[in-house]
Amino acid sequence: MNINIHKKRYRLSNVYKKGTEHTMVLILSISLASIFFIFSFLALIGFFGFSQENAVDFIVLGLLSAIGPIGFYNAHQAKVKQEIEDKLPDFLREIGSSTASGMTVFDAVRVASEGDYGLLTKELRKMTAQLSWGISIKEALQNFSKRLKSKPVERAVLTINQALDMGGNTSDTFYAAAKEIEQIKMVEQQRKTEMSMYSIVILISFFVFLAVILIINTTIFAAFFDLQQKVGTAHVGRMGLGNVDKNMLKYAFYSFVFVQSIGAGLLGGFMMDGRVSSGVRYSFVLILISFIAFRFLM
Repeated sequence: MNINIHKKRYRLSNVYKKGTEHTMVLILSISLASIFFIFSFLALIGFFGFSQENAVDFIVLGLLSAIGPIGFYNAHQAKVKQEIEDKLPDFLREIGSSTASGMTVFDAVRVASEGDYGLLTKELRKMTAQLSWGISIKEALQNFSKRLKSKPVERAVLTINQALDMGGNTSDTFYAAAKEIEQIKMVEQQRKTEMSMYSIVILISFFVFLAVILIINTTIFAAFFDLQQKVGTAHVGRMGLGNVDKNMLKYAFYSFVFVQSIGAGLLGGFMMDGRVSSGVRYSFVLILISFIAFRFLM
């Protein structure tokens, strides 16, 4: 009777809430972005003495608020996952060594949870708690895989559980799983090293594009607008010098650079880490740099 009460009380869906932090960050992003977009609309219709330039600023700040928090949160989660994956082969080898010496899997996990595996230690303690509630090792490993949501971990857990079902050598199974994760991580590191060069080229291209826009604005177009002020509505060929709107040209440059910053950030981050979430973080940084450059240098 007590066992059933404990299982009901410590139901995993009650103890380990899934997605709550992600939802809170998403709500924060949407709320901040909505506030800035509302201010942008008010600036466009002239409320509170805002100008058209203020409306553009609010649009950019709204875009930054929309992608910034969720982008950096995902980057933090990816870093945590990366550190856990790096420590996991050592943990699996220790389990294999312990079971080879005659220790049960439960005792091996409990002993390992008392060691120092960095961020993995917290997950091991959760696993030990689940095993103490009467949950099988297979289900505990599956719950660990669901919490981490990592492809290498999912494959390793699947391999271990299938081997346990077949009744094979337990220690050899954990050794094989550790080796498999290390090989997957090695392939990922090689891919990241090779693709990082392309990401660097994309990012450098963005800064070159931004520099060219700023140089053109401060040299060619600065001279052009000086000439426009001097000659007024005179014509050069079919172009009327007095009809060129300086602000419209500036906002056109704004659009070019912001589109470039979003595209370069998404593509560069995706090629670097293989995740769109990393691209969102890169886009945030490039948009912020573009905003500062246009706000204070143009």
